[in-house]
Amino acid sequence: MNDFADFNAAELIRNFGSGSVFYFSDYAVRHGIKKTEARIKKEIVERSISIVVFAPNGDNYELSIEFFRDIGVTLGVKNVLLVLDDDLIFDIHSKYYSQVFDAVITCDYFATFAYRKLGVPALYYFSSYRKEDFYPVEVKKDIDVSFIGDCTKGDRMSYINLMRDNGIDVQIFGDGSPGGFISREQMPLIFSRSRVNLNFTKLDYASAKSWFLEENNLTNLMRQNKGRPMEISLSGAFCLSEYTPSIDAAFEIEKEIDVFNGPEDLLAKVRYYIENEDIREQMAESAYRKALNFYEADVFIPGLTTELREVLRCSTYPQRSLRIFKDYAFKRNHTVRLAIIFLYHLSRLRFLNSIEAARESFQYGPCMALRGFFKALQITISKVFIKARERRQKLPVTGGQS
Repeated sequence: MNDFADFNAAELIRNFGSGSVFYFSDYAVRHGIKKTEARIKKEIVERSISIVVFAPNGDNYELSIEFFRDIGVTLGVKNVLLVLDDDLIFDIHSKYYSQVFDAVITCDYFATFAYRKLGVPALYYFSSYRKEDFYPVEVKKDIDVSFIGDCTKGDRMSYINLMRDNGIDVQIFGDGSPGGFISREQMPLIFSRSRVNLNFTKLDYASAKSWFLEENNLTNLMRQNKGRPMEISLSGAFCLSEYTPSIDAAFEIEKEIDVFNGPEDLLAKVRYYIENEDIREQMAESAYRKALNFYEADVFIPGLTTELREVLRCSTYPQRSLRIFKDYAFKRNHTVRLAIIFLYHLSRLRFLNSIEAARESFQYGPCMALRGFFKALQITISKVFIKARERRQKLPVTGGQS
């Protein structure tokens, strides 16, 4: 489950007039891959589905590339790939699936050109939100600097501590902060109370945390467009974002938002915008008008779906190869995911499903299957230990002295 993915699914369905959401990953884990494929095909036929939108995370290899080609050919559906984290997974996941898709919607500005080089029509989607969820709040600005997000990631706390060490009042909210996680309903108020709202863009050593990125260590050097500047702007507040090379595709730098690149730059700009209220508020107003008139969900998503309809209706792209290309990184991750499913079913004594997953994992040869099994075993054991540690930390202390 993912709130933002669910929101986008609901908006697409609303703008196309009808549709349904199917949680393919959950279904595959519970019922096996073949039953999942059969269920999707049944849904397509019974509901007269004409467009299938596949919105994967980086570890979603349950449905094969061949499956999407098959439903396109035999059932006549148009396949659309919707990727919210292409900065992370383009090189190890989405570019391979795109080979059999009719169009791609991506949140990575630069990936649109990479897809087009592969002969796949691609539309750019800078995260969109509804004005009912993010809006200006009339309130006194009593917070100099705020940050909402996961404070445990990357070097975020080093930036926050630098500002605090230099006498700047910074309030933080979210995982790893004193207040912990806050709801979406609380966010517009915090944005509106803050003179400067921070946004961080580094991918936070993602390849060290996610098994499917271990063959893509260069993600550690990347920066990603986040949805936070859009949320802040729709709230009529000022955003100071860590630099990312495509942020100016959505907002004009130094006129609607500003960016920092490094600790000293952050410190200087925070001080400048705290002291220069007129400039800061004018930029916030400009960003608010831009977000409301161009990027708000009721404006942007209808335009996006209209463009998508046109792309699906008459593609001018050349005929693509009937052969599906897969490199080592994709085969490895596909095999590991199948092995994880195998272990899951085996642990619950679902032998038929476990045999199915094991058989699928041998499609790239016994050596790849064996490596995938040991990696899956390592991942599974690690998760068991992490969950056991979390349970121990949550146990109440009762009685006795310590």
